[in-house]
Amino acid sequence: HHIDHHIDRHGADTRASLHPDLALLLSTSGSTGSPKLVRLSQRNLVANASSIVEYLQITAADRGITTLPLHYCYGLSVLHSHLLAGASVVLTDASVVDPCFRRALTDHAVTNVAGVPHTYEMLDRSGHDSLYVPSLRLLTQAGGRMDPADVARWVDRSAGCGVDFYVMYGQTEAGPRMSYVPPRDAWAWSHTIGRPIEGGGFRLVDAAGV
Repeated sequence: HHIDHHIDRHGADTRASLHPDLALLLSTSGSTGSPKLVRLSQRNLVANASSIVEYLQITAADRGITTLPLHYCYGLSVLHSHLLAGASVVLTDASVVDPCFRRALTDHAVTNVAGVPHTYEMLDRSGHDSLYVPSLRLLTQAGGRMDPADVARWVDRSAGCGVDFYVMYGQTEAGPRMSYVPPRDAWAWSHTIGRPIEGGGFRLVDAAGV
């Protein structure tokens, strides 16, 4: 195991051994706004990526694109799920409203685009039609609650272009996906976080823990 050496203020040599299951540390602000690091194991990352591959039906023919930073759990999960499926990921730092982004979608036949609510707000203001290139298969949204009316609008316009729109919910601690709303249910369940991913589950408890 890797050993970190630290010299404390008294000059003593202290050692810290990393847990053998630790694969990744991801930053999260949590609900308090103070930075924290979430510990994730290799098993957790693979299991989560496998579930994402299953419900989004990602195959080796798919091509994602880096709309989100890779140090962000959602952006990293896009990379992990596509690599696990043998799919490709187009690397760009262009904004989704930049003409360069539209060219990347077209030139590389991108099939999958991920966004947070702000991503779709920008596209609403600048022109959402730029997303719907012939190769596009699905759009995913996570990283915050989207207004149900906005969800319905995106589901409708996407369906009209033959594209699935997935609303998803996750937390960094989960690596990160926890649930999703299938596109066919998005109209009726646009106000929810959807159903648990494969291998997961939810339980509702009150303040008394019941």
